Amino acid sequence: MLSRMLTRSQMALLCLGLFLALALCGAWQAFAWGRTQLDTGALVCADTLRLHIRAESDSIASQSAKLHVRDAVLAYLDAACPAKSKPDALCWAAQHLFELQLTARHALAQLNIRTPVRVQLVNMYFDTRRYASGTLPAGRYDALRIDLGAGKGRNWWCVLYPGLCRSACGSYARPAENDLVCGEYILRLRLVEWVQQRTARREDVVLLG
Repeated sequence: MLSRMLTRSQMALLCLGLFLALALCGAWQAFAWGRTQLDTGALVCADTLRLHIRAESDSIASQSAKLHVRDAVLAYLDAACPAKSKPDALCWAAQHLFELQLTARHALAQLNIRTPVRVQLVNMYFDTRRYASGTLPAGRYDALRIDLGAGKGRNWWCVLYPGLCRSACGSYARPAENDLVCGEYILRLRLVEWVQQRTARREDVVLLG
């Protein structure tokens, strides 16, 4: 009955209107979905403190020394860091930069290496990083950074908080953060990475040290 009442042009306009309405609805849902992923990625960055160790060079000796320092620092963190939140971890690290430096220097001394060690708290950009138990999205993170000598060699990093360089899965306060980090959601991470690669500043900002 309706088709008899409407002309072909009116039917075409009606169909076009319905198509545009559906398209706008889909576009809005896609925008809201994307905004949610970006906001969640930003929360992960804000709630994470990373550990970043940079070797003197890419030589076998320097890389081996870096791993020796890593083991010593992780053992010290496991025994001494009581942090139960990101602010606690950041505050603890700020108060123990000297002890962390001594730990690294002592580890190097065991290898008869006397290269300088610099320990700083920085805010810096990280690309998307996949770990055995999850993936951290790209973005700017606060990090405890340890430079061995010139710090020009390949670096090593992990999550200092949450997890103290163990699995961070389940340790974030918000379910959405755990979902993003621990889930197999490549598209979501790719969206965050794509935006961060085009918008995030690359220069390091020294917070302390």
